[in-house]
Amino acid sequence: MNTHDPGSARHALNALYARRAPVYDYELMPVAPLRREAIAALDLQPGQTVLDIGAGTGLSLPGLSRAVGRTGRIVAVEPCETMMRQARQRARTEHLDTPIDFLPAAAEDAPYESALGTRRADAALFFFTHDVLQDEVGLTRAIAMLKPGARIVAAGLVWAPPWLPMSNCFVLGAAMHSIVRMDNLDCPWRLLAGRMNDAEVERRWLASAYVLRGYV
Repeated sequence: MNTHDPGSARHALNALYARRAPVYDYELMPVAPLRREAIAALDLQPGQTVLDIGAGTGLSLPGLSRAVGRTGRIVAVEPCETMMRQARQRARTEHLDTPIDFLPAAAEDAPYESALGTRRADAALFFFTHDVLQDEVGLTRAIAMLKPGARIVAAGLVWAPPWLPMSNCFVLGAAMHSIVRMDNLDCPWRLLAGRMNDAEVERRWLASAYVLRGYV
């Protein structure tokens, strides 16, 4: 399968996440502190609008909801229907009072305008969305929905330096289990950072994970 072909990659990614959906929340439990850090780095304020690109089962929704409050808005983009159903259920179960627009689509063809109208979002989160970050069309579409000065935060896996072999064993195992495109794991944020101002990257977990933050 040629995962550089958009249609092929999209099908492979949806199939992968449909298989992972039943245990996804348990698999992501260890990264909960990094998720909290990423959401905090967005510096969201009540009433703001935030894009959750690659929302998965909605694990970021409670934290985003607390940050923007009932006067804010969340636009959750997720192509896997199984994941999206769980995200909707999470919003109901946790009684999130922030308006949430669920867009069951890939980043490159999500109908952002149906949620935002002529408005633009104040921030965007890309949490463990390696495949999205390698998609130039998807990134361009998402960033076009942000207002000037909007904050962007991304976090995920990255190859550690070669003198940290155990870190790279972890990255390899996690990547084979969770992403379709293995390219650019040495610098997963390259395309996104090139579209940002004041992009800063910090390493976590013995250099096997990163947090990128900056502005449109």
